[in-house]
Amino acid sequence: MKDTAKVFIIENAEQDNWLKKHDYPVDVISIDQLYSRDERFSDSIIFIDSNPNYCQKIKEVLPINPGLNFILYYKDSIAPSQLVEFVKSGVIESVSTNDNERITSLIEQYDRDSGDSQLNYYNNLILKFREFGIISNSLKMAEIFSRVEKVANSSSTILIYGENGTGKELIARSIHHFSNRRDYNFVGVNTGAIPENLLEDELFGHVKGSFTSALKDRKGKFEHAHRGIIFLDEISNMPPALQVKLLRVLQEREFERIGDNDTIQVDVRVIAATNKNILELVNQEKFREDLYYRLNVIPIDLPPLRERRSDIPLLANYFAMKYSRINNVPVKNFTMPSIRILQNYSWPGNIRQLENIVERMVVLNSGAAVFLPKDIPPEVKPDAEKEETQDIFSDEIPDEGVSLNDVVRNVEKRMILKSLEKTSWNKQKAAKLLNVKRTTLIEKIKKFQEEE
Repeated sequence: MKDTAKVFIIENAEQDNWLKKHDYPVDVISIDQLYSRDERFSDSIIFIDSNPNYCQKIKEVLPINPGLNFILYYKDSIAPSQLVEFVKSGVIESVSTNDNERITSLIEQYDRDSGDSQLNYYNNLILKFREFGIISNSLKMAEIFSRVEKVANSSSTILIYGENGTGKELIARSIHHFSNRRDYNFVGVNTGAIPENLLEDELFGHVKGSFTSALKDRKGKFEHAHRGIIFLDEISNMPPALQVKLLRVLQEREFERIGDNDTIQVDVRVIAATNKNILELVNQEKFREDLYYRLNVIPIDLPPLRERRSDIPLLANYFAMKYSRINNVPVKNFTMPSIRILQNYSWPGNIRQLENIVERMVVLNSGAAVFLPKDIPPEVKPDAEKEETQDIFSDEIPDEGVSLNDVVRNVEKRMILKSLEKTSWNKQKAAKLLNVKRTTLIEKIKKFQEEE
């Protein structure tokens, strides 16, 4: 290892100079020294302890000295929920003071990488998008963030590819947030969720008297997005007749409302998204080729969660904190066996599915100290680890007998869980499915939480 590596450690009340004990060339500094731009801190390694007050300070000093590489150190262990807060602030690594081999490796790594402007650029991008709500440490995502930053201020049309739940709308909103159109509307339209006979009216509006229920003029989404951005999700489902009208908007930036002869001019940037291979639809003559090329000016391809498994612990702890606060319950940590189960699952529903699973775990296990493998829903576990459970609807009674109260409780708990899943955890709709009052459902959920 070079003896020129710029390694610093932030002083604290219990400073034990553990790096010096290992003969590392290290200087002890105050974190306040990092608030001034100083050449000696450029591309340096900063070891920092787990004092929670440092989270905000790291956020503040990184824009001043973007070349800082913060490494969190701890003596024995650190809670995942605490670690995720430091990662969100800007810490890029964590290490135990007892792990001399890893300490050496980290210092050598960042010594080799010192001056690597691309590495620092990606680290800064990850931090910038994390503040916006997109949580990742993945290099693949950093490359996407880089593309977003490059295209944000252009007027070119963007087509975002990605499976359901990969965060296509979040990326579209980040483009709006970082663009010169940020002071104007971001208008989202799920073109696949609106019936064909209503979609044209939704997008382009109508004039009074154009059809029976047209009692007054109505602006469409394109007019509402004037000077801003319109996001067209599930664009591959757009009906052929509307594909022609959309093509004209992209080419001429003009259209007519339903029942109107006057042409409306709009200054709007279009971002579209799809979970399908549109080129295949073009070859099958289900999507206009000329519209495809108009939309696909700047493609952005989002990776599924199974291709960025290193992000799963970070996301799982982030969602656990989020829903613990929403439900006003203590924040729990995932045990390493639980994390391994989550990382080994394929996540066909991607980040949205992971978020729903973690929310369910928070709600149904609020009394537990940590999340254990048994707390993970069966559909996420491999078949070999799924617990064998008695069919709760079976009318067979074993010789040793059963607890009627337990059977009734299990049936009730299962039906409540299924109703919540069916309604995407909308308690009002779930209560309606079960023909009970919303307050009754909430009381039962709380009771189950207390019993866990």
